[in-house]
Amino acid sequence: MGWYATRSVYHFGCKENGINTFEERIVCFEAADFDEANLKAAKESMEYAASNGFEVHNEQLTYQQDGEPLIDGYELWSELYDSDKSLGQFYEERYRDYLFNPD
Repeated sequence: MGWYATRSVYHFGCKENGINTFEERIVCFEAADFDEANLKAAKESMEYAASNGFEVHNEQLTYQQDGEPLIDGYELWSELYDSDKSLGQFYEERYRDYLFNPD
């Protein structure tokens, strides 16, 4: 059995000013293979969305861990992006431009 981390994105809600809030969530599963991990993740994601009244995006991304036991500081997700932006510009666009600010 291996460990797999699955990222799902949810429409968390909409503010009074019409701005959408999204949640990017990574959950870890123990499974025999990608198929089993993806099935577990899809089930958990749908239950999470239904119990919170969220809409879940139909694409999930799953990352297989290297098989070592999960420990403090263990990387659960790593995704690479291509961009012609500098590190600062990329970070601002990806994370700060859409940062959640409660009303």
